[in-house]
Amino acid sequence: MKLMKRTVTLLLAACLLLGAIPAVSAVEGFSGVDAWFEPSLREMQELDLLPDSYYGMNVSKNITRGEMCELAVHALEKIWGYSIDPERTDYFSDTSADYIVKAYELGIVSGYPDGTFRPNARLTRQEFFQIIENFCNAAAFLPEADESYLNKFDDKGAVAAWAREAAQICVKYGYVNGRGTDQGAQLDPAGATARDEAMAMFLRAYKSLNEYYYYIKNAQVSVDDNTGSSGGETGENTVVDNVEITGVDMHMLVDTDTLNVRSSWSTDGKILGTVRYGADLTVTGLCANGWVQINYKGQTAYVSGDYVTEYQEVDHDATEGAVEVANYALSFVGYSYVYGGKDPSTGFDCSGLMYYCYGHFGYSLNRVADDQMNNGTAVSYDNLQVGDLVFFGSGTYANHVGMYIGNGNFVHAANPSSGVRVSSLNETYYANRYIGARRIIVD
Repeated sequence: MKLMKRTVTLLLAACLLLGAIPAVSAVEGFSGVDAWFEPSLREMQELDLLPDSYYGMNVSKNITRGEMCELAVHALEKIWGYSIDPERTDYFSDTSADYIVKAYELGIVSGYPDGTFRPNARLTRQEFFQIIENFCNAAAFLPEADESYLNKFDDKGAVAAWAREAAQICVKYGYVNGRGTDQGAQLDPAGATARDEAMAMFLRAYKSLNEYYYYIKNAQVSVDDNTGSSGGETGENTVVDNVEITGVDMHMLVDTDTLNVRSSWSTDGKILGTVRYGADLTVTGLCANGWVQINYKGQTAYVSGDYVTEYQEVDHDATEGAVEVANYALSFVGYSYVYGGKDPSTGFDCSGLMYYCYGHFGYSLNRVADDQMNNGTAVSYDNLQVGDLVFFGSGTYANHVGMYIGNGNFVHAANPSSGVRVSSLNETYYANRYIGARRIIVD
């Protein structure tokens, strides 16, 4: 089978075969296009940044909440190189649109207290600011806010408290320039956002994000300066239902076959789910009655302290052998994803890549991702080292695996659309699905 190589850079504009683009008007299929917006619209078309539903739009009209979701999700999937699969579709009473559900799960948008999303409602400018910040965070790009950047706007005090940080970020990074009025430069936070304004500002954010991804996706193995700390006590005590809980920031390991996760610190608590042997737990509190408070799928939950244990402290860097395996795995970036594949001549699936790379150096792994969670030794998230296997899934089942390469990144056979690639553990999609790690090479 002829090997299909894929590009590893995400500078999409550089990859376009511009000579193959038909010689048609860049604004064909749109109405209401002002001269100032035409270059941005042309660039968005060339980058394939516009969802199909955008064609035929009057871009001078106000953008809706639903339309903004679709643009943001389409862009993220372009950056990542694969389509996102939502876990549920019933979050809102008034819509189950695929792109809205995806945007919600990625933390880009939220709904209203009454359970609605209101996809056809107009998007205010400060809502747009917040979506841009959330969009960057979902892609693991964490811009820093700076209050001073709002000083030039006469109406900075009108920005809602919940949108202030987002407004600072949008102005600081050049995504938003403000509106010129007789009263001076204005953010107009409560005003509607026209489609052309939203698209032009979003394009700036997308290009900034693409530059960031260019650097992390062309990663080299980098051994972290990691001392193996598993966290420590924060010293803040709380009382929940008459039980004192000492706040901590640490990771612990499940050491029983299957452990129930409950809504409170006793067996009377509702079972929220289960975690299995070797699972990495983010511990937020130690209960005086022996239970352990954890972060479970974004909410506070509890497990019995009888069935968890602390990680052993490790004070060494990644072994030379593990670094060698990780560099070998990186040599396959760009190869095809093939279900069941486990060698370069055919391509790889996620566990097949791990199986092949470690096998090349004489280490035998199980063949399936979930079974590979039984190989090696469990390690905490805080103690990840180059060469560790990182696992993702839902509940106790691992349906995806990659290899940690340092600096928060991992190499993996992602899916058929993007093949073997480098991703960040901080991407919302992976951060929400991370369930543990195993070390194969131990001194």
